[in-house]
Amino acid sequence: MIIVTLIPLLIFSAILYLRFNKGKIAEKMVHHKLTQLPEEYHVIDNVLFMSNGRSTQIDHIVVSPYAVFVIETKGYKGWIFGGESTEYWTQSIYGHKSTFYSPLLQNDGHVRFLKFMLKDLGNIPFIPIVCFNNEAELKVNVNTHIVVNRCRLKDAILQYKIPAISQEIKEKIISIIESNSKTLEKGATCEHKYNALRKQYDSQNKIQHGVCPRCGGRLVERQGRYGCFFGCSNYPRCKFTSNR
Repeated sequence: MIIVTLIPLLIFSAILYLRFNKGKIAEKMVHHKLTQLPEEYHVIDNVLFMSNGRSTQIDHIVVSPYAVFVIETKGYKGWIFGGESTEYWTQSIYGHKSTFYSPLLQNDGHVRFLKFMLKDLGNIPFIPIVCFNNEAELKVNVNTHIVVNRCRLKDAILQYKIPAISQEIKEKIISIIESNSKTLEKGATCEHKYNALRKQYDSQNKIQHGVCPRCGGRLVERQGRYGCFFGCSNYPRCKFTSNR
């Protein structure tokens, strides 16, 4: 009985270790890419915000005269499927499929948090960007978001050329972010990643068994504009979708 109980825990621990290390490597490579930006771009890496007992971790924030870029880094390889309205995306590699929470929705949450924190500074333009490894083949349907491989990240940022943030406001943005956040220590990083992956792992298990992770309803296959997807049987009360 003990052995049966320990097996899922060992599997989850292995997943956590592999994803944590892949994620850290991907973040370091993105950091290196961001250091190639001109001096007017101020880069803040790997910060943690605490609010009402909850944590918000952002991989990279780039403050410039043109916009504040909020970058979510993903270390996945293989084929990546997803869309703007899909809550869970799919990775397909070597014939194996796995799901992960939409990085667009994840990053949108980061932007909302920063907007609230910087609300007293006026109308600041925020540009959310999701950055995957160069080895990922992106098969995603996005119109209003930016999803790129790492090799295209610099160009995605530099395409914004209209000044929108004064030097004074830029310095205030940097000061507020740095004074309200902390660079992640290894222990804090592990705890935050563990909690996030624990939630993701539980959701994946439910999806694989045809159960909606949001309300517990049954997942049914439906036909949409961009092909088949799985939606909750409790629609429209529950609008969960997955590419599974």
